[in-house]
Amino acid sequence: MTTYIKSTRSVLRFSGALFATSSASAMAQRGAFLMQVALMALNNAIFFTFWIVLFSRVSRIRGYALSDVAVLYGVVAIAVGLAVSVAGGGPHLARFIHEGELDAVLSQPKPTLLYVLGRRTVASGIGDVGSGIAMIALSGIVSLSRVPVVIVAIVAGATIFVASCVLFNSIAFWLGRIETASRQLVESVITFSLYPEPLFGGAMRLLLFTLLPAGFVGYLPARLARAPSLAVTFELAAAAVVYSGLAWCVFNRGLRTYSSGSRFEFNG
Repeated sequence: MTTYIKSTRSVLRFSGALFATSSASAMAQRGAFLMQVALMALNNAIFFTFWIVLFSRVSRIRGYALSDVAVLYGVVAIAVGLAVSVAGGGPHLARFIHEGELDAVLSQPKPTLLYVLGRRTVASGIGDVGSGIAMIALSGIVSLSRVPVVIVAIVAGATIFVASCVLFNSIAFWLGRIETASRQLVESVITFSLYPEPLFGGAMRLLLFTLLPAGFVGYLPARLARAPSLAVTFELAAAAVVYSGLAWCVFNRGLRTYSSGSRFEFNG
């Protein structure tokens, strides 16, 4: 037990150091960094304008008011922003695999996946986090007393989003160059998580809570933020554990098939 605790502390310290290093690298060009942050915040504001216009014509959409959508947008924006800020290597994992960029980290003492995820910080993620906080604050339905619950919901959503990135991109171990397909799958998770939950039912709803976990990235975290529930908290925690464990297993299974510079080229 003592060994396990020491190992966990070591991994956490390493993760913190890795994040600090990647953040410093991202902010090396401060002008470009600030521009990406500002543009992402502006992009989120413009995208949300669609819902403002829509709700100016109708009061509710299947039980969702504008304030509910604001919380949903805020939760998803912060979760995705947090994920790409702390584990920005996830969305690029397929390219790392295909181009043989894992070679540089295979010999490191800490888990390979941890290195890959933490080696990059995406500046636009900070813009996501900032705009998400603003949306939740402006919604008017999340009080300060719920902040701890909202944090739990967002961390769970971010964890599941990172896990889905790993799962989608790890397919490159077996199928080679799939960057475009894996990016589209990741973007689909974000896109579907931004729409009100009641819009989807039947087979589509099942898909959004399994293979394309938008429900766990957006719907359940937003539901928990709007109305704290012990049952939803356990459901989110269980989903985070399951998806993280699955992502870890799939990546490590794929790593066994990895060979240096796994890009395939044909000349002639």
